[in-house]
Amino acid sequence: MFTDLKDGRKLLDLLEGLTGTSLPKERGSTRVHALNNVNRVLQVLHQDNVDLVNIGGTDIVDGNHKLTLGLLWSIILHWQVKDVMKDVMSDLQQTNSEKILLSWVRQSTRPYSQVNVLNFTTSWTDGLAFNAVLHQHRPDLFSWDRVVKMSPIERLEHAFGKAQTYLGIEKLLDPEDVAVQLPDKKSIIMYLTSLFEVLPQQVTLDAIREVETLPRKYKKECEEGEISLQSSVLEEEHESPGAETPSTVAEVDMDLDSYQIALEEVLTWLLSAEDTFQEQEDIADDVEEVKDQFATHEAFMMELTAHQSSVGSVLQAGNQLITQGTLSDEEEFEIQEQMTLLNARWEALRVDSMDRQSRLHDVLMELQKRQLEQLSAWLTLTEERIQKMETCPLDDDLKSLQKLLEDHKCLQNDLEAEQVKVNSLTHMVVIVDENSGESTAALLEDQLQKLGERWTAVCRWTEERWNRLQEINILWQELLEEQV
Repeated sequence: MFTDLKDGRKLLDLLEGLTGTSLPKERGSTRVHALNNVNRVLQVLHQDNVDLVNIGGTDIVDGNHKLTLGLLWSIILHWQVKDVMKDVMSDLQQTNSEKILLSWVRQSTRPYSQVNVLNFTTSWTDGLAFNAVLHQHRPDLFSWDRVVKMSPIERLEHAFGKAQTYLGIEKLLDPEDVAVQLPDKKSIIMYLTSLFEVLPQQVTLDAIREVETLPRKYKKECEEGEISLQSSVLEEEHESPGAETPSTVAEVDMDLDSYQIALEEVLTWLLSAEDTFQEQEDIADDVEEVKDQFATHEAFMMELTAHQSSVGSVLQAGNQLITQGTLSDEEEFEIQEQMTLLNARWEALRVDSMDRQSRLHDVLMELQKRQLEQLSAWLTLTEERIQKMETCPLDDDLKSLQKLLEDHKCLQNDLEAEQVKVNSLTHMVVIVDENSGESTAALLEDQLQKLGERWTAVCRWTEERWNRLQEINILWQELLEEQV
């Protein structure tokens, strides 16, 4: 593949089929002809808003394996994955196709207690998730209980076979390639997109919000093949972005022009990141607003982490230029000034961002703690209220019964009003750091479980008593009718 795509002609053929546009090709066999063809490919992709990162014409012509595969994946992602999901993404006003796909999968597999999809890698190795997606939408195809008893390889073979036979989806995956410690993420996404295309595509905003609050800890551990904790308390773990310096920079001689281009790109991004940080609103005092602010800032922190290697690369490139000894004194001084400026601005943004993250966490934890205390106090008052209602005698007249019904209706209304606050507690956010470890999550889980049991008991009593009062009311009505 890497050899056949070098001259760009097959890539242009592919884009002709995808875009429906005739694209001229240079038929010569020299490197210049190949570069012109590949550059035309990159130009067409740019015009179609295909995301390409650090892929140049020479990379493809030279047969760079990693970047050639990256180019092909960008084409697949744009014309297959995003094209399949464009209507759903538009309806939900979302731009992240992976988020949509993960939301759909989690929504489809929610009824299956053995399945908890957290990513596009380790969550699929045992084969249960693939079968759950199929069974949720086509329960007529097979028995779920039978699938649970299979081995991982058998489950995967079963799911891929059913999808091919009844949905017309080719076996793009081999069970042996999925039942490993860390299967290929892009392959899983590709196959799930094929399922998404032919199965019902309902995705709710609630499912998307759930994915947005999925614990970063899970995502990090899942990529390493280590899932340790699965609970109703959401945990988030953050790493401090630092200016890492990849070793690949040192493997080639650095020239001044390349350094200046890389520096300009990093500084442009850094300026934009500084503006984004400054535009963030002051920390709110409403728990749901703070959760949104926390999620927004977390995404910003992830962006910093994603760019840290770029900053490190430029700093290392500058050092390399200086040590090569080919610069004039003026050029060397200028590079040192640029590196000092870049490092200072990066460090200031990193520290300020970590500080805001810490303050957001403190405020959020305090507000959530207050929520728990308020719910506990409300439950205590309601439990006392129930005790009084239980001891209240029912006199032998209709007026007494109607008074009990009215009082009970007030209790039901109060329960419905409190339900909104209880719903908020089902999406708690907890930071697990070196200081608190797992103890914070465990403590909150214990609190939530106890409050949940009390809440359930109140709801059950309210429903059962309402049914009893209704039965008594019907008897009263029948008695009155007989008297008439």
